[in-house]
Formats: sequence, structure tokens, C-alpha cells
Amino acid sequence: MFVPGTRRQACVSDLTFDDGEPVALGSPARCASRQPKLTAIALFLQRCFDALANGVIYSSIALALVIVYRATGMLNVAQGEMATTSAYVALVLHTPATPALAGTGLVATLLPGTPWPLWASIIGALVAGAIVGAVIERLIIRRVEGRPPMSVIAVTVGMLLVLNGLTEGVWRPVVRGFPPLFPNRPADYLPIAGARLRANTIGTLLTVLFVLAVLVAVLRWTKLGLAFRGVSSNRTSSALAGVRVARVVTTGWALAGAIGGLAACLVAPIVLLEPQMMVRVLIYALVAATLGGLDSLLGAVIGGIAVGVFQTMIGGYVRFLGSDLSLPGALALMVIVLIVKPTGLFGTPRIERV
Repeated sequence: MFVPGTRRQACVSDLTFDDGEPVALGSPARCASRQPKLTAIALFLQRCFDALANGVIYSSIALALVIVYRATGMLNVAQGEMATTSAYVALVLHTPATPALAGTGLVATLLPGTPWPLWASIIGALVAGAIVGAVIERLIIRRVEGRPPMSVIAVTVGMLLVLNGLTEGVWRPVVRGFPPLFPNRPADYLPIAGARLRANTIGTLLTVLFVLAVLVAVLRWTKLGLAFRGVSSNRTSSALAGVRVARVVTTGWALAGAIGGLAACLVAPIVLLEPQMMVRVLIYALVAATLGGLDSLLGAVIGGIAVGVFQTMIGGYVRFLGSDLSLPGALALMVIVLIVKPTGLFGTPRIERV
């Protein structure tokens, strides 16, 4: 997987080849010199796997955006920075005390058993992401409810800038490695018709599908899910029915913060961890959420994969555009879909009562 505009980019599928050395940092000539000869079918399959790897990451962030939108009717453009903060928390929990990474000394003093295993560190990051989301909703978002939409979006833009500044101030604008959650060595792939489906891609896809299944189960078969659906549909009626709307909205923000943190931990080993890591990913995720429907969880996943396919195929087959112009192409795709179907592919049409 690669995200255009990030520091680490691959020739095809972020492949590493038989000598075990990555080619993600080289020029096209270097890529061509190391890349094994692929048939047209194998190359197409490889790009499909690339698209899947990109798309599931966009889907995970899009899920967080959809949850917030369903709870509050607003787009949280600070979701990417919230996720990046969670990834740094995971790295701090997983790293022995060292002056090179702020917070490791404090964590070693306050939390027994650190550094934690990677899985425990990621769980800690999810908890931190949920807390950050809940605090932001209680202290900031709740105070701007009912104001014009542009004012609310401006507030989330301000949160983006504040969180980005705090991240750079605490952990510095330094590119850091992040341990992968799934096997990611050169030999960790499934060969299919000459193409390579990476184990990391399979693990990430299964993780996103698991999160989607859990969210659907919670929303359909729990009291919290019933309350959440009621608040999403009509806040006033839900409050009159006894639903604690404020608590439901806070829970939605906390859930979105946790999902965003998981997405950042999945993408950090690929694009490398830095304060700007999620900026471009968030743009593609916004396109994915809008494309699939801002109130549809399934639409977020399908929209993310669709954006990944569009991005990868444009970069691979439309030579005069290339990967650098894949973002404008994705935005154009979003505009076309919204013209044809304003609620997105799976969005629920709004019915105005007179």
C-alpha cells in the first residue's frame, strides 16, 4: 500500500523483492531495475491488491467520520489528527524509556510493566483515542451545537491545527518507524497468479471487516444502538422518549476516536509515523465517506475501497495523470456521484415534513 504524497511510496504494491530490500524510496528507474517481470494479468491483480490495501485504510477512517456524522450531523475534519495522537500514544507505550521519544520516561514511572507488547499498546491507544474524543465533544463540540454548519466546521479545523501543533511540539516533526501489527516481512505474502497479496493487507482487511461487524451488531441489537439510531434520526423525539442524548453523542465521539486510533496504528507502519501522517489519508477518507453516504457504515467501507481502486488504477493506467493527480480525480468522482445521488451511494434520503 502507498498513499500518494506521503514519505514512503512503492512502485507496485509497496513490494519488496527477492533480495529482501524495499524499493519504496527509489525513482521509477530504480523500481524498474528491481521489479520482477509481471504479465499484464499479474500486474492488474497486483494493482487490485494495492487498491484493496489503500481502500481498507480509507474505510477505517471513513467509519469514524460516519459515526460522528450520525451522532451530531457534522463532519469532524480533525479526525485524522486525533488518530495520529493515538498512534503516538501506542508508540510511547511500546517503547522503553528514552530521551528520543517524549513521554516514555513518564509512562515507565507511572505504568508498571512498560514497555507493553504491541497489542496491549494499541489497546491503550484506543482507550486514549476514546478519551480524547469524549473530552473534545464535552468541552468543545457541545458548546457549538445548533450554530451554522460552517461555524462548526471552522471549530473542527481549529481542533485540527491545535492537535497538529501539540503533536509537533511534543514529539517533534521527526519521521519514526512503527512496528506492524501483522506480518510484514518480504516473504509474508500470498502468491496469486504472479501477484503478491501481502499478509498485512489481509490482516488489515479482516480487522476493518471485524470492526464493521461489531458496529452493526451494536447498532442493531443493543439498547445503546437503539438510542444511537434514535438520536441520529430525531434528537428531539429521542429526548422526549427518555433517551439521554448528550451521553449517546459523547459515546459516539469516543467510539469514533477509538476507531480512528486503530486506523492510525494500521497505517503508521506503512507510511511512517509523523505529525502530518494522516492529513492526506483523511482527505481520501472524506471522499470515501461522502461517496458511500455519510450516514452509512457499509457505505463507508465500500466507498473507501472504491476510492482505493480509483486512485490506484488512475495512477497505474492513466499515465498522463499519474499518482500525483489521483486526489483531484477522486474528488471529481465524488462530485459526479453527488450530482447524480446527493446522499451518496448508500446514504438515507432526508424527508422533510411540512
